[in-house]
Amino acid sequence: MNEYIVLVDDREKKSKVLDYLRKMGIKVLINRMKIGDYIISKDIVVERKTIDDLVNSLIDKRLFEQVRNMLKYSTRPLIIVEGNLSNIYKYRKITPHQILGLFSTLLLMGVNIIFVRNEEETAYFLYSLIKKINTDKEKREWISPTKIGHRKGGRSIWDAQVNLISSIPGISREMAIRILKYFGSPRKFFKASSYEMKKVKGIGDKRIRKIIEILDTMFRGLD
Repeated sequence: MNEYIVLVDDREKKSKVLDYLRKMGIKVLINRMKIGDYIISKDIVVERKTIDDLVNSLIDKRLFEQVRNMLKYSTRPLIIVEGNLSNIYKYRKITPHQILGLFSTLLLMGVNIIFVRNEEETAYFLYSLIKKINTDKEKREWISPTKIGHRKGGRSIWDAQVNLISSIPGISREMAIRILKYFGSPRKFFKASSYEMKKVKGIGDKRIRKIIEILDTMFRGLD
């Protein structure tokens, strides 16, 4: 029988989420995390926020710093938001357009966001996610919280791949992420035909011609 495990940041100790997870049979390992609140696997890092937390972190700009850190170490970062979204429009100086703009930005950055009503629903979602990645067909891999941190050179391999693709003129970091998600590796992208490149959303003929020109032009030196 599989043992279901989740790694939890020690600042979540007072959350009822942990009590619910334990009742569901999940083994909770608590430690101080450098990123996220819950680590589900080597690929999935979860940040838990209430509606107020979300707004506050958006206003003081902590949110995007947190997201950038998650993207350095996780290929599938996730933000869980607890509460009623409509309430913030009544009591906070923020508009629906600002929130929807935030969601679209997070999506383009490669971050998933879901809404739940309370801590119990957060726990059930995490439980469901943990069970699904613990199936016989999909072997779960997770890493010690003490090993979550910068790799040699201050960047993960994944971050270096994104930087490599986004160094091409006309390709943003968000587009580089879309490219890597489609092709799987920089090498496959560099070897792709113009027809294959077109399958990535946002890459048109003009941009493809520029990419091919950069990849195929012989280097003649900088003098």
